[in-house]
Amino acid sequence: MNNKKWIVMKGWVVAGLLALWACAILFFMFRINIIEGEQLEEFASKNNFRLATEEAERGNLYASNGALMATTVTKHNIYVDLVAIKEDLYKENIHGLADSLSRMFDKSSAHFLTKFNNERDKKNRYMMLVKGLDYEEYQRIKKFPIFNKGQNKGGFIHEVETKRELIVQDIGARTIGYDDDRGKVGLEGAYSDLLTGIEGRRWEQFMGRGKWKPFKHWEQEPQPGSSVYTTIDADLQMISYDALYQQLSKFEARHGSVIVMEVPTGKIRAIVNLTRKEDGTYIDDYNYAVGEAAEPGSTFKAVSMLVGMDDGYFNKETTVETGNGSYQLYNRRITDSHGYGTLTVDGVIKKSSNIGTSKLINKFYNSQPELFFEKLEKWHMTKPLGIDILGEGAPVMHKPNSKSWSNVTLPVMSYGYGLSITPIQLVTFYNAIANNGKMVKPLFMDKIAKKGEEDIVFEPIVLVDQLTSIENIKAMQDMLKGAVTEGTGKLIHTENYEIAGKTGTARVEYWKKDQGMQYRASFAGYFPADKPKYSCIVVVHKPNPQKGYYGGGVTAPVFKKIADWVYSKTPIPLPAEIKKSSKNLTKSFAKESVINTNKTKNIVPNVMGYSGSKAVPVLENLGLDVRYTGLGRVTNQSIPAGTKFRKGETIYLMLER
Repeated sequence: MNNKKWIVMKGWVVAGLLALWACAILFFMFRINIIEGEQLEEFASKNNFRLATEEAERGNLYASNGALMATTVTKHNIYVDLVAIKEDLYKENIHGLADSLSRMFDKSSAHFLTKFNNERDKKNRYMMLVKGLDYEEYQRIKKFPIFNKGQNKGGFIHEVETKRELIVQDIGARTIGYDDDRGKVGLEGAYSDLLTGIEGRRWEQFMGRGKWKPFKHWEQEPQPGSSVYTTIDADLQMISYDALYQQLSKFEARHGSVIVMEVPTGKIRAIVNLTRKEDGTYIDDYNYAVGEAAEPGSTFKAVSMLVGMDDGYFNKETTVETGNGSYQLYNRRITDSHGYGTLTVDGVIKKSSNIGTSKLINKFYNSQPELFFEKLEKWHMTKPLGIDILGEGAPVMHKPNSKSWSNVTLPVMSYGYGLSITPIQLVTFYNAIANNGKMVKPLFMDKIAKKGEEDIVFEPIVLVDQLTSIENIKAMQDMLKGAVTEGTGKLIHTENYEIAGKTGTARVEYWKKDQGMQYRASFAGYFPADKPKYSCIVVVHKPNPQKGYYGGGVTAPVFKKIADWVYSKTPIPLPAEIKKSSKNLTKSFAKESVINTNKTKNIVPNVMGYSGSKAVPVLENLGLDVRYTGLGRVTNQSIPAGTKFRKGETIYLMLER
């Protein structure tokens, strides 16, 4: 009887304790709900509660056609608690586990067996086994012997981490950019607020043994970031990359960049930057197109001539005497590559005359240089354009009120020296010429898409409604066409469609006495000239002077390859020349049955014309990471044939039927 009473009494005591515990929880819940701010944080820290956060899913970055450019992937890391595995389970199954791991990771069973035994002897409770598995690999490994018993019995510790992965890493890594501990760069950095989303927040209670349990519903559910659709045309980006890569390799240049801009909208359809490495390959590690301000050389002559035309001082028929190619202006000797005698303004642009440009600008602006700069300021050429991508370089110009000003400053500046400007600022000017005088801001974003909400579409931003009169614009358009048909750009003239543009060749680092002549070649223009679709600028910095350095021979051919490819996609019968150029632009090797991989294993073979089913395995066997778009035969390869490559480097193929 006494025992029964004791049992009943004990039961009541336990029930009472449970009731008190429940009341305590209700009390804490009530306290949490009424305490706010710093009081809540202090209360939580003293009572084993914490406000936990969960990172929101980062939005994807897309090309304009929906091709994925950057996304967040989940990687799975596996660790092993070797103390948790009981002796009998370990002895019976460790060989089976080692065999399974050997088949999965292409290492010997003995390798894994030795590793497990050594770490078990050390009583390692957190042995790193493998990192970076995808979901399918994780699902496979957790079914292996021992691991299939879970964490408590099988010592299987599974952790996940997210990693931002660039789909077009080599072709546009710097343009796509990143947002991490390195800072904010490129499109990822520019649109980080949109891509990031809103992190989730909720209270958790500490349950002991390192475990935390969610205490209540989300105070703030995580909201995924928006998907950002850029203006980049994935195919045009690849073609531009390929054309620039080939030319940089041919001329052994230090670095180069390309920008392709859609004329009426200002949308940036391609932007490529490449830097030469010690092994002769090129990587995308700095955005020269946006960030590097440098002396533009003769591409600036179109700006100078349009300033004078807009002010009514001269027109395309005005003449200027250039003499025999050498002219002394104050304390400066100005030269041309040839003696041209008397030239019209039209001839100055076609022949790219330094003398003609400087004499005209000096004649009309020497006593009033501020008028020249007022025009440049009106045309948004004296300050950054304020584009979305961070790190835009600022133009540098010596103005009349600066200490460095002299009577020769403006004449020299008129033909592209003594000032610095970025490629994206210069191509914006040429795009305005192509757009009949309307200057639009470079646009990098097409739309923002967020789940459950209507897309936000971005429209062109007009910087200047009309640079100058339509008569002056038409005159400049004619002069730029003439510069290609019979001037310094005639190397890329074609009868199939018209190109308008201007070459540039500027000496760089000419103040250094311990090095030979170094140059910066450029070409800026648009196509087709009669109905412009795209403007484009190509810059090549420090080509090997022994191989060539003039803009007409170094950069203009890159422009032509891009234009040829665009023209090849137009729905009209194609002349034989364009078909040939657009296929590389493409010689067919369809009749060959074996791809020549050369005797040197780190040289990229020519896979042009081969079917993707043949080309992809060959390149992968050489150690390249192969990615491709389309179906059929290879019509473009991002790394030119004959180029050295590093193991694991990504090569992009374009396949077409």
